[in-house]
Amino acid sequence: MHLPQIRLQQTYAQIGLRTTQPTQEIQQVPADLSIKQVPAVMTIDRQPSRLEINQDQAWNELNLKSTPVSSEDMAEFSKQEGFEAIAEIAQEGDQFAAIEKKIDAIVAIATEKGSPPPQEFNIVFIPSYGSVKINYVPTELHIDWKQGGVEINSTQHKPIHQYTPGKTEVYLRQKQQLQIDFIGIHVNNQT
Repeated sequence: MHLPQIRLQQTYAQIGLRTTQPTQEIQQVPADLSIKQVPAVMTIDRQPSRLEINQDQAWNELNLKSTPVSSEDMAEFSKQEGFEAIAEIAQEGDQFAAIEKKIDAIVAIATEKGSPPPQEFNIVFIPSYGSVKINYVPTELHIDWKQGGVEINSTQHKPIHQYTPGKTEVYLRQKQQLQIDFIGIHVNNQT
């Protein structure tokens, strides 16, 4: 014997999710950086040393005079000799003119010129000590520094940020269903 049955067939509802992923873009523009190196400056002012040796006096004492010095000395000597000769002639003239003194001027002048006084002499070192003049000026050195440095200029840039938020859509992918079937309702009476 068959018993009647109820057959239930059920389909559950299903939902679907449609998701759009969020997007995010970040761009960082590098900073603009300029570096300028200013070099140090050094100036050196140098006055060279100087050695001066003046030997003119030594050469003159050795009678090795230069032409201009020799000419000047000769002119001075001649001038002095001329003055002395004029003085001597004037003195002799005064002796001749003084006849009131009743002195024989010619004899006195001849005696004076005939027996001159002895010459003076001495030992002299030629050239004399200190006749060579030495002058030394040492080197002068002046150093001046100007420090350099670094000039840094920096320009920063903000990051470029773009963000698109994500979305989630919920939809019904499958509807629920309930199907009911009756089996064995018709009874077979034919036996």
